[in-house]
Amino acid sequence: MKLRYVLAVIAALMILFFGAHLDFTNAGENTPEKSAGKQLPNRETLHERLFETREALLVYAATDARYREQYQQFATEMQQRGRWLKFNIRADSDVRDSDLRGTTVYLLGTVASNRWIASVAEQLPLQIRQNSFKLFENTYADSTDLLTFYYPNMRDSTHAVYLITGNSDAHLLRELQRSSRQLFNSAGDYRVQRNGQTLVMGFFSQNPEKMWAFDPENHRDYRADLQIAGGDHYRFYLHGVQFSDAEMTRIRLNHEAKFRQISEFLGIGSAPDSIDYHIFGSFEDKGLVTGNTDLTHIDAEKNAIYSVIRDGIRGDDFCSDARLLLRNHFGEAGKTVLEIGLSIYFSENWHEKGYRYWAARLWDSGNAAPLAEMLDNEQIAQDSPLVMPPLAGSFVAYLLDVWGKQQFLDRYKTWQPTVAEIAKLEAGWHWHLAQLANEFRGQMAADRASFPKFGDFRKGFCFAHEGYQIYNGYLSRKSDAALAKLAEMGGNAVSITPFSFMRDPGKPAFLRFSSGSGSENDESVIHSALTAKSLGMSVMLKPHIWLGGGSWPGDIHMQSDADWQQFFNNYHRWMRHYALMAEMYQIDVLCVGVELAKTTATQGDRWREMIGKLRQLYSGQMTYAANWGDDFEKLSFWDDLDFIGLNCYYPLSDKTAPSDAELRAGVSNIAARVAAIQKKYSKPVLITEIGFTSTPSPWQQPHESARRKPVDLDAQARSYRAVFETMQHADWLRGIYWWKWPSYLEYGGNRDNDFTPNNKPAEDVVRQWYQRDSW
Repeated sequence: MKLRYVLAVIAALMILFFGAHLDFTNAGENTPEKSAGKQLPNRETLHERLFETREALLVYAATDARYREQYQQFATEMQQRGRWLKFNIRADSDVRDSDLRGTTVYLLGTVASNRWIASVAEQLPLQIRQNSFKLFENTYADSTDLLTFYYPNMRDSTHAVYLITGNSDAHLLRELQRSSRQLFNSAGDYRVQRNGQTLVMGFFSQNPEKMWAFDPENHRDYRADLQIAGGDHYRFYLHGVQFSDAEMTRIRLNHEAKFRQISEFLGIGSAPDSIDYHIFGSFEDKGLVTGNTDLTHIDAEKNAIYSVIRDGIRGDDFCSDARLLLRNHFGEAGKTVLEIGLSIYFSENWHEKGYRYWAARLWDSGNAAPLAEMLDNEQIAQDSPLVMPPLAGSFVAYLLDVWGKQQFLDRYKTWQPTVAEIAKLEAGWHWHLAQLANEFRGQMAADRASFPKFGDFRKGFCFAHEGYQIYNGYLSRKSDAALAKLAEMGGNAVSITPFSFMRDPGKPAFLRFSSGSGSENDESVIHSALTAKSLGMSVMLKPHIWLGGGSWPGDIHMQSDADWQQFFNNYHRWMRHYALMAEMYQIDVLCVGVELAKTTATQGDRWREMIGKLRQLYSGQMTYAANWGDDFEKLSFWDDLDFIGLNCYYPLSDKTAPSDAELRAGVSNIAARVAAIQKKYSKPVLITEIGFTSTPSPWQQPHESARRKPVDLDAQARSYRAVFETMQHADWLRGIYWWKWPSYLEYGGNRDNDFTPNNKPAEDVVRQWYQRDSW
């Protein structure tokens, strides 16, 4: 399935580069805008034009000599940064009216510094004046107000115009320097920001009768959601979240008590400035307002903290408060582990059970990191944000025991341990961890024994993070609606897939964790898992490696035993993160690998060793998603797993027009191959992936991309029906996960030729079978 992953990531990168204006369709009730008596093109058509040309004109501000050089430098950087999109950069003073036709146009600057912004805006549904702008009857006159605005270019409506403007050139340039990606990739057709935070954003209607009209259904005004609560050292800002008076009082008093505790520890005498603490009810809102979807983060310049509190996960554990105070009063630590560790040392109920418990779990399971790695600032910065913090907290607790508070604080900024000192400290720290493990032994055993198991047949889908912007990915309201529809269809299981990346399949490389606000980051994975569980679904966590250069996971093959060992060290470090996540949030199945055919063919012992270590940490069931063929049929360690897993893309027929009976016969042949493996190992089977594009004869090569193929909805539905009608007789089968169900429901439909059955005849086939009481 390598091509479908390549295409998915390429599409994601394209969207990330010029903004998230796709996929809001069929909404809005206002009067449509017209141009010269003709209906304006929709958003998708405008994007297709840009995809075709892969060129855009970036007109930067040069009218005001004070800012000309800075704008030119930024435009040049954008031009050099472009890979798939070529920016032709021009100063506004060198552009003629005719130059604004025949291409997508970006206008950068203010009305005072870019002479074309006022001229173009006169033809758009907004007003821009010097020092203010007006959008939908609201005037924005703060010097920090910025506007991004996407619309058909009324000089040439076959292309789009994208404004990046504001009330102050100085502030706009500061924000471009600080977060150019957020401005150039602004989610929404329009977005107003103040002091780097979103006030208003939304999408224009794409209803053919109301094209590009204001759409109240897709308009968000975050000012209306804001509530403020005070405290001695905090100002709490509540964004779209409601608390009872008692709960708000508890939050406030808890933070004030912790604040006093760490202030006393650090010896802060005079009262510091109050902290602005922003609480959001969803990751999506936090991301759209701040551009950051982390559970919690700080802005030291603004003395502010931004956290999410929602059912199942909370970011108000005081880690960020402690880290902000440390930054403000001590600066950065010489060793990052000390800052992370001291911050979490003062936390409360970190990931519900507290950092001491999770440090004990990691140590007791043999999954703790070596101290040398934790003392490497670069290593700890890119390693797991779930594994490293509790270990760092336990290490700092140990140092405070052996050094004392004053010596710890004296060494905080300058400590550079010798090799001998590291060895001595590691032995003592391990003793400390062993004591923690003894303290929590009973709780750990009880938690393992009570870990949930899903007993029903899994009527599943691979839940695909199709939207690489905040509003349409895993952590969005759209994603919640997509999961709700799947449950209504009878689905009771999903797999959720975060990605990492390897550039070269022949060289071991550190496997990074997705962290971008629009990516399959931890928060998006946890959010979608919690949402699915709230709908009664089983959840499989299925991390996947994507490779560049047209490769796929089955190409990974090291050149020496040393490289193999390094690859598995990296792979274990990566998978350990997701095993801990699955344990924390009681995700009932962990898929330990996907289509890593050459690794399984030669490195069975290393796979067994890694699976054994993960089992000590994770209490749920495990599988491996084998590629169809040798990876599946010759795998040596199925007996170490709970399920045999198969990404099932065996051909059903080599004919272009087989009968339904011939398709069922093809499925029967596949079932016989699977049954033979099942009988050998006596393990139940999960079809971890199976799917067909809605193209002619998809049964011939089911794994192939739909790219440039015509639509054939019936062929997809026939393939689905053949699988259901045949596999219903397989008593060894415990679940099917169809590839794929999208994270937003605009994806699919009768013009779509891709794998999803959403809003196609194949969806009706799924309903018919998944809504049965029994399989």
